[in-house]
Amino acid sequence: MLLAAVLLGACAGGAGANTAHMIAFVDVASAATSRHVGGPALIVGTSDGARATIASLRPGLTRLDGVVLVAVFEGQQPTGGFSIRVTRIERDGGRLIVRAVFGKPLDNSTNTEAPTSPTHIVSIAGSEISGVREAVLVDETGAERARANLT
Repeated sequence: MLLAAVLLGACAGGAGANTAHMIAFVDVASAATSRHVGGPALIVGTSDGARATIASLRPGLTRLDGVVLVAVFEGQQPTGGFSIRVTRIERDGGRLIVRAVFGKPLDNSTNTEAPTSPTHIVSIAGSEISGVREAVLVDETGAERARANLT
């Protein structure tokens, strides 16, 4: 199976060569709840408006110079025990792909009965975002959960 994948990749040659590369990120903040309402969301802090939105959804967040904040939100959940965690960020041309694990409480766990809205905020180097037009939040199954237009 691995050999077939290698051969297929070699046959593709330069036509549509994969230009994706991993982007290093640093944890900034993670919380079981935020002020985000609605479903899963992705905000990339490339504009003053986007940075202000991230700050309003996670009060107390320190703004860092020279980096871009990438905030992911699992969406409103009925109880505690839910979580979201960025595991990888890739750049493929003008697209940022943010991969995250969406956690659920165990069946027999004891959790708060209050609604929650989990978030994870990371930072990437400002130089990595130049020319990026859109960002996509993808879960552990590869399903798209949210999209952000950066233009």
